Formats: sequence, structure tokens, C-alpha cells
Amino acid sequence: MLNKINKANAIAGLIRRSFSFLDGKLFKKLFTTFVRPHLEYAQSVWAPHLQKHINMLENVQIRATKMVDGMGALTYQERLKILDLPTLMYRRARGDMIEVYKHLHVYDKDTTPGRLHLTNRGNRRHGYQLVQYKPKDGVRGIQANSFYFRTTKVWNELPREVVDAKTLNSFKNQLDNAWKDLPSKYDHTSESGS
Repeated sequence: MLNKINKANAIAGLIRRSFSFLDGKLFKKLFTTFVRPHLEYAQSVWAPHLQKHINMLENVQIRATKMVDGMGALTYQERLKILDLPTLMYRRARGDMIEVYKHLHVYDKDTTPGRLHLTNRGNRRHGYQLVQYKPKDGVRGIQANSFYFRTTKVWNELPREVVDAKTLNSFKNQLDNAWKDLPSKYDHTSESGS
């Protein structure tokens, strides 16, 4: 993790040194192309569950957004809103939901893992409710943060129109619309990570 953080910081520094003036539009393009992929590498397999690791990753984006000319004095949340750039924590939760959708709607059903199976009983929220297993090491253990344990509750709380989307792009659009006011979108310290 430290290797990826150091690499992302180095690239962000290189971007700042390469431009005498860095506006928000150019910064967003450069950051999302060259820096963010290092911070999101294999995010569906690994996602930090300790607050100190979440902060370490988010600090790269916090520092990088200060590099935009005229934004250094603004708060992190204000910078993100102006740049229309969500927190990395929000992006990880969104990526998780996209991966669950793919497992249920896109991938071959024979390849769907045993941990991701639908409940037998109906639910008013939507018809794709997943069985929610309890992690063997408790709610704060490492297993609780594995993909299948961390995504089930969030998936089960999604609105019907989101999970019933016919295509992946439609799902992404519906999810973005449903989560447009989620506190974690611009505040990584928010209690609701998703």
C-alpha cells in the first residue's frame, strides 16, 4: 500500500512541477488519468478497513487538490465539489456495487461465487436481495471487510430501480443518481461510507 501511495504522490508532484498554471479542468483530467489508478488498483479485491489506511489513501487526493491554482485555501470538501471529484472512499463503494451488479447480471451464472447468492424470501426493497453471512472474526475483523461481507448490506439497501437496471451503464447512472447526496461523496470522514 505504501508503495502505491508513494508512487501516486510522486506522480502528483510531477504534474504540479510540469505546469506553471493548473486549473481545475486540467487537474481533474491529469489526476484521474495518472494518479487515481495507482490508488484504486485492485480495489474490489482489497479495500482498506482501518481508518488510518483510508486516511493515508485519501491524503494523496487531499494534497493533490490543493495544487489547483486558487483552491489552496478552500476545505477539502469544497475543492471536491468544485472539481466534481468524489472521495476515494465513495469511489471504492461505487466500484463494489458495480462489481456485484456484474456478478448478478453480466457474468455467467456458473462463475458466480457461492457467497453471492440470492435469498429465497422476497423483499419489498428489491428482488435481488443477497444472503448476508456473518463473518467468523466479528464485525471489525479482516473477514468482515472482504468483498462479499462488505458489499452485501450496501447492495441490499439499494433502491429497486437501481438493481433492476437493464444494462451496466444504466446501473451506473441509476446508482449515481441514488447516491448523489451521500455524505461520503465529498467527506471521507463521514460515518456512511456507502
